[in-house]
Amino acid sequence: MRLNHDCVRDVMLFIEEEQELGMALHLPDFLNQKKPAKSRLDKYDAETIKYTLMKLDETNYLNDHCVITQYQLIEFDVTSITWNGHKFLDTIRDPKIWKTTKTVASHLESVSISLISNIASNVLESYIQRFIPKV
Repeated sequence: MRLNHDCVRDVMLFIEEEQELGMALHLPDFLNQKKPAKSRLDKYDAETIKYTLMKLDETNYLNDHCVITQYQLIEFDVTSITWNGHKFLDTIRDPKIWKTTKTVASHLESVSISLISNIASNVLESYIQRFIPKV
């Protein structure tokens, strides 16, 4: 299964929007059972969301508990976004930066989450440079 980078971004934004301090988000919160109306995750099927959560568990972006048996996600609880997760999210949050990042990444056959983060950082830095007066 291919990792859907739009889903990674939307899951991270969903966590940031929906999680309250001291409260965990659970697997049903990400799936249709408990999502708020008009969720940013509505456009993804359950398998895509589950695969994204499994892959995010492998990153250093979330404080989470994940149970996988026979390659199936059985349980997923996230208590917070880590410092690195916030850095990643802040880099890819802006829709213009995200769109340009995806355009650059589309020229490559395979792109990891860390490479997406690096591309987005470079795109953001390039964007910022336009606003810095030349001396």
